[in-house]
Amino acid sequence: MGWQSYPFLVTPKELRTACEPFKLVVDNTCVPIDYTDTPIEDFLKNYSLLYELLIGGEVLNGKTHGKLLKQIAITTNLSAVKFSRGHELDGKMVKSVIFDKSISPMPYLSPFTFVTYCENDKINVSTRASYMMYTDVVFGYEISFCKFSQSDVDYYGLSSEKEFKTYPDYELFKKSIAKITKPLRFRLNGIVKKTSIRISDEVKMHLPNLYCIKSNGIEIL
Repeated sequence: MGWQSYPFLVTPKELRTACEPFKLVVDNTCVPIDYTDTPIEDFLKNYSLLYELLIGGEVLNGKTHGKLLKQIAITTNLSAVKFSRGHELDGKMVKSVIFDKSISPMPYLSPFTFVTYCENDKINVSTRASYMMYTDVVFGYEISFCKFSQSDVDYYGLSSEKEFKTYPDYELFKKSIAKITKPLRFRLNGIVKKTSIRISDEVKMHLPNLYCIKSNGIEIL
């Protein structure tokens, strides 16, 4: 199974608006046995701190800023989220989100990286490097959802990932971001590049300060 993503950088206030229809759920690690969901304020507190560092031109590193780089799933139907039976970990009872053939995956938010490279006289942009390993080129967040291969079609008995009950959540979040953003365009070495990264008007004013932008001599258009 692969992944499809929609990268963006918006202000904390703009992200709050995009998250209004959703509940936030930790889906990639164990949580306390009485956990139900994560308050939006908790997630936005981390996002706000990360956002201020990024637009302030700070160079992030994993040891100092790793706690600000967090993944979290979103859902409009919290009752459909299933957890494993509780088990003991470090002396405490914990559980984790279940995803199997009978349970739809949730879209999730996570940081993404920004790397440019030249190939055949063209500027290319990669957003696929590990945000935990390459924190100095973290650019913003992205919403991600699974993408089927042929083996996934056979395994799940669905024609595509769009048939998952949770796929509309992915589309809903994307539409919210699309309404307040435009594609990032920049010039590097005289070459103009339009990307799939979405930025809001307020964010655009701060982009020249981002370390991964200014350290590469990129001109925002």
